[in-house]
Amino acid sequence: MEKLVTIVQQFPLTERNYTDRSGQAQVFASKGFVLSDGIDTFYAEMVGDTARAHRDMHFDESVSHAVQTQISTREYTDRDNQKRYSNDVRILKMV
Repeated sequence: MEKLVTIVQQFPLTERNYTDRSGQAQVFASKGFVLSDGIDTFYAEMVGDTARAHRDMHFDESVSHAVQTQISTREYTDRDNQKRYSNDVRILKMV
């Protein structure tokens, strides 16, 4: 999806260690943003190499940005054994 958005808030790069499915140690990198298209406000993040490439970049919050995203839904079971859903919005490109 591609949208024209304004940045409400942006967060610094964060990196955390995790173990992948094959048992290898990995580092997950992300840089989060709260974005608005004038109607909806949503959280989206850059991950991996994209996040690292924008580590020191501070986007201008006073102008609109074109953002290309990938949206996915994850189903999970909560502590009360109820099925729940979570939406993940990943930023592929922002200019």
